[in-house]
Amino acid sequence: MVEQGNPPFRLTVEAPDPCRRVIKVQVPRTEYDRLYRDRLTAAVRSHQRPGFRKGKTPRTVVEKELGGRLRAETFEALVPEAYRAAVIEHELYPLTEPALENLVFEDGQDLAFDLALEVRPAVTADKYEGLRVEERAVEVTTAEIDEVLERLRESRAIYERVDRAAGADDLVKLDMVPLGPDGQPDETRRVTDQSVVVGAERNLPEFNEALPGIAAGQERDVTVTYPAEYPNPELRGRAVTFRLRATAVEAKVLPEIDDAFAAQLQDGQTLLELRGHIREQLLADARQRAAEDLDQQILEQLLAGHEVPVPPSMVETWLRSGLQEMNHHRRQQGLPPDADGEKRYREAARPVAERQIKALFLLDAVRRQEQIAVAEGEVEARIEAIAAEHGFDLAKYRKFLEQGEEKDRIRQGLLERKTYDFLLSRAEVVPAPAPGAPLDSQAGAERG
Repeated sequence: MVEQGNPPFRLTVEAPDPCRRVIKVQVPRTEYDRLYRDRLTAAVRSHQRPGFRKGKTPRTVVEKELGGRLRAETFEALVPEAYRAAVIEHELYPLTEPALENLVFEDGQDLAFDLALEVRPAVTADKYEGLRVEERAVEVTTAEIDEVLERLRESRAIYERVDRAAGADDLVKLDMVPLGPDGQPDETRRVTDQSVVVGAERNLPEFNEALPGIAAGQERDVTVTYPAEYPNPELRGRAVTFRLRATAVEAKVLPEIDDAFAAQLQDGQTLLELRGHIREQLLADARQRAAEDLDQQILEQLLAGHEVPVPPSMVETWLRSGLQEMNHHRRQQGLPPDADGEKRYREAARPVAERQIKALFLLDAVRRQEQIAVAEGEVEARIEAIAAEHGFDLAKYRKFLEQGEEKDRIRQGLLERKTYDFLLSRAEVVPAPAPGAPLDSQAGAERG
């Protein structure tokens, strides 16, 4: 009936707050009775009762048997119809299912009820022209290149056996056996040839305290208290004494940073070429960070300049998704649910969720007001670029995109990028020095 432009009800919509709507529906008794009679007539036609041919059961008999159910069905059909009409007519964007409230359904009276729901608020962006942002200079220093080289050098370190006591960064090979309650070794749980780097962050602190000074052939007892959230449930919160026997001490040997080292990373490469490749990668990373910083400055000013209501249901959905991911990781580590941790997560993550939802609404408002859109050709060009960048077969990658929501994510990413680019085109961009640089220059900088 809505499609015919003649709905059998009157409705108004109230807005108790920006994120809530109450659809007030009133159905004249004459209309309700007419709809009920139509259902009753249809029921009479299809009804079959012993002693009567199909469709010939007296109307009063059918009504006596089915009237209650038919009245309920008449009402139940009106609720979604009224809801759909209000959503279309008042351009609502529901976030929750409507809740039926304040039902009046008495003989001789008009039928009346409310439908309460949460909606996406109407947000208008009006303070995005001339935003002032600082564009950091992109620089790479010699020290940064040296730092990358040192990490590469560390990754190719080898260990050589030495005849001395262990010190920091040495690798100690251990035989380990836990001691039972009687102080005797539990040989069924002995672990042999365990490699431990002295002072490594991943070690339990008791091992880092016990290992310095140990030499091959020496034994030491160390008592370890395992944390309450240790992955192995059998060890959580327990104190266990281990007898350690060092079988070898090995010292770290780092390669020289020279042409031979560079050639190990890429055949025929010189050290000068390696430094150049590192510089280019650092420059690319720095440019990416600078671009992300511009976006964040734009977003921060948008948020500061607008009051944006946040629907509670969207915050709850965001938090629930994060909790599911957190609990999934805990299950993978063999950890039980943590009610206190979930409470702390909700408190810490709520402001983050509210900020992201506000940002979503504001950027969407800019897109809508400025009619920013992404053409299908732009999506296709991006798909081809991704395939080329990662070496994917283009036809197979397109087929992969058809299986899920990845193509929509690509489109959304392009749309977000075009929105930020639009805002930056209207912004006042002020040059600024690179992070950590003096105002006039940066010593040792290799400029991009």
